[in-house]
Amino acid sequence: MRAEFGIFLTSLIPFPLTYILNTQQWMLNPNIVLVIGVIVLTLLVVLPSYLLRGTDKPEFILYVMSLFMFASMIDLIIALEADGILSEFMTFYLKEGEPYLWTPYGTMINYWDGTVHYSLCLWMLYCIYKRKSYRHVGLYWAGSIVNSLLVLVPGSILGKFGVKWAILLNLPYLFVPVWIAYRLLITRGNMAEKTSVTRSNSHGLFRKVLDIIFIVYFLYATIVDLLRGFIALGCQHELLQEYLYDHEPYINSPFAYSKVQMILYLMYFIPYYCFAIYGIINPGQPWMLDWALIYAGAAAQGQFSHIGGSIHPRTEPEYLVPSRPHSQQIFWLLNITLFIIPQLFALRTYLVSRPNNKKSRSKIN
Repeated sequence: MRAEFGIFLTSLIPFPLTYILNTQQWMLNPNIVLVIGVIVLTLLVVLPSYLLRGTDKPEFILYVMSLFMFASMIDLIIALEADGILSEFMTFYLKEGEPYLWTPYGTMINYWDGTVHYSLCLWMLYCIYKRKSYRHVGLYWAGSIVNSLLVLVPGSILGKFGVKWAILLNLPYLFVPVWIAYRLLITRGNMAEKTSVTRSNSHGLFRKVLDIIFIVYFLYATIVDLLRGFIALGCQHELLQEYLYDHEPYINSPFAYSKVQMILYLMYFIPYYCFAIYGIINPGQPWMLDWALIYAGAAAQGQFSHIGGSIHPRTEPEYLVPSRPHSQQIFWLLNITLFIIPQLFALRTYLVSRPNNKKSRSKIN
């Protein structure tokens, strides 16, 4: 059996496994939940070694996919059970393990992990099977999953639930993607060739107009993220408070996830906007595509969870987007723009460097 196919089959185990564990009374002990989680994580790291036996130089990413695809299915089950679509699968874990995953924001994070992250992992497995580079999809995946964990872990601790020991199970899912992103970033191909191609493709009236639009977007996003970041930090300015209550009251939710996300936008996204504007004005920067992909993944995940939490039926009424047409229009225009434009910018940056990629495409080892 191909290792890639074996890892895919392993990712389907959570459905029978969680159903069986949910029937065991001893799973109501939070310490046992933590121990079972550690055992499962260990087995998921050992399994690829068995599947890859006899392989001279196996792809390191296969070990990671075994762990993350399994977790994605667990998260999908949690999200479906939290919304009442499934039952009697993860009740024990939502009660004694990570009850904050029942929150609207936690549910949306799990939906994204169980669908988008799982699909990206399948894509990487397919690339490995076809002996193609998974570098671009890997960077997008890393940006997305790191953003989700940077919100989930601090938000869970700072919110109303406090520290739960089971939250430690999330740490590998934060540190491993950072390590993968680092590995992929340092394998950037021929710098000189990429720079020359990017410069040669950076002319033309249409591209200049498009680049101006992206520069305007980054300036717009900077202003929005500054305002929302200050709101999350507790600024009481009348204008900011008016925006908070009229358009995005969910930022003030006691679960703290949205506050953490807005602070991440403030501290990390705004510096990226500045570098992106510099890269547009001065084409030929070899890092542009890599960081555009990381940023697009992080922005998509962050906006999906924030939008979902803001309109989820289990969100407290005072934190839902107000039903007034003006409030709804501003909310959707602002947040959909922040979701879509980063994806278009990553596509623009990819297309600019595409001729070089055909020459320098290589397999990541």
